[in-house]
Amino acid sequence: MGARTSKAEASTPPMIQGRLVYRKTPLSIGSDDSYGDMLVQIPKKTTIPTNKFETSYTTSYDNQETMVIGFYQGERKKASANQLLGALKFKGIPPAPRGVAKVKVCGYIDAKGNLNVSAEDKSTGRKETVSIPGVGVEGKLLSAVEVEKMAGQGEKHKSEDEEHSKKVNVMKAMNDYMVVVRENAAAGAYSRKVGVAFKDVAGTMLDEFTEKSKEFGLEGNKKTKHCVKP
Repeated sequence: MGARTSKAEASTPPMIQGRLVYRKTPLSIGSDDSYGDMLVQIPKKTTIPTNKFETSYTTSYDNQETMVIGFYQGERKKASANQLLGALKFKGIPPAPRGVAKVKVCGYIDAKGNLNVSAEDKSTGRKETVSIPGVGVEGKLLSAVEVEKMAGQGEKHKSEDEEHSKKVNVMKAMNDYMVVVRENAAAGAYSRKVGVAFKDVAGTMLDEFTEKSKEFGLEGNKKTKHCVKP
């Protein structure tokens, strides 16, 4: 007869290198978008191991062939204000106009506390994966004091984050509008004379909006790039 395991022993979280795996995520886990916002993928207090999340990314400019997606933990809306866990660099996206390519991003935290992420190009089936260790392991990346401090950052900086979100939303709307104008002008939706002028002006304005929008996520993008090898 096999050895019996008590209920208390069975419910004890596993140990990884002498550290306990959290029963639940102490902070929200998310990925960044091209504007520097954090998109929450695994909410705070989600049971570990977690279910798999799935989201979709697209290109932010014409003929973009490489995409770098950063993963963070924390409660701030601005990705760079949270703790960077790691990143996935996805290469080989077929050249196409902005917004055409579709990359499916999936991930989950396993029983050992590792964050496992994959990205797949829906048109080619090409796939890249990355495993970020220690995300769900107590004291591995953050101490209990640091976790407690970060848990209250969302409420503490609520007004600041809301202002950031307003600016980003305006920039997204302006950028999307200029893309439509440029595409309509290129397709001949306006009269020939007006269409040519719109095409040139819209193209210039779109480039300016794109550069300006990077200011909102510049710090986050720098953080992400530093943890990804060329």
